[in-house]
Amino acid sequence: MVSYSTLEQFGHYDTWGDYVPSVNETSTENSNKANNKETSGLIKTCWLNQFSALKIYGPDAERFLQGQLTCNLSDINNEDNRKTVHYGACCTAKGRIVANFNISFDGENYWLILPTKSADILDKHLQKYKVFFKATIENCKQSHLILGQWLDTETTEISDNDITQKLIISNNRQMLIIKDQSIDDQSFDFIPTLEWQLANIADGIYFIDHDQHEQWIPQHINWHKLEGISFSKGCYTGQEIIARLQYLGKIKKALYHYSAIAETTNLEQTTIEQTATQLFDSQGKSQGHVVMQRNGEILAVLNGENPDICLYLSDSKDFPLTLQNLPYTDKKDV
Repeated sequence: MVSYSTLEQFGHYDTWGDYVPSVNETSTENSNKANNKETSGLIKTCWLNQFSALKIYGPDAERFLQGQLTCNLSDINNEDNRKTVHYGACCTAKGRIVANFNISFDGENYWLILPTKSADILDKHLQKYKVFFKATIENCKQSHLILGQWLDTETTEISDNDITQKLIISNNRQMLIIKDQSIDDQSFDFIPTLEWQLANIADGIYFIDHDQHEQWIPQHINWHKLEGISFSKGCYTGQEIIARLQYLGKIKKALYHYSAIAETTNLEQTTIEQTATQLFDSQGKSQGHVVMQRNGEILAVLNGENPDICLYLSDSKDFPLTLQNLPYTDKKDV
């Protein structure tokens, strides 16, 4: 069965803390099955080990969340939209992100998927406002697993009856929330979580984590371009600041994807990536902040309006960067 204990038993964590399944009898058996015509269609899956879910429910859950989140709960509640991923954020009164997340509704419960540390912070933050509403917040980090999957035409999906909640990310990606030890692990072909993280970087999707809480406004991480902000639903905490920035055109920061061009060993590159927190121009002046990086792929919040200028991962110009196109932005010649 898929569980924390079995996954940890047959895997380890890389330098970024992402899960890496080991080559063992189970994975070998799965590979053999995948090559067997009668049992083909194992689902390419990764355990999103650094993510967990909050479940929020009760008679006042919608009204409670509508006043706290940037997204419009009415859009999510639509029957046709329940399995499609939605984006949202919870902000302070100054419009700074406490946490951002994927959110869905199963007809009874709202499910928020986000980094585990952020889930703990958001849980504590929302509890302060929940006292006036008949709603329950349940932190599911001990009871549920978050899986990421790639689908294709040859994939045979497992029964929805075994899945707590499914969120469709795109035509070929989806996330599952499952109970610990609820599904046979022979249904999956587990791969390193790094692959999912790189896909998120390429798609320009970043979730606040580590020490970056209450640092960014949602537009700084392009959350409006992912429809993670509703500008028509009415008041919510931080709405005045967020709307003012949008309508007055004063958004001076945005999220960008860069690739590092390194002429060093992988070990040296990993070391500089882990310590790098800023991007620099050719004069050694800081131009933005690194928020996420994996294997030379970087997401950064840029301060200026010239993302295509030559930037570096260090002030010594040892790691030149190449700007990459994001799927939701205007194409540039890069």
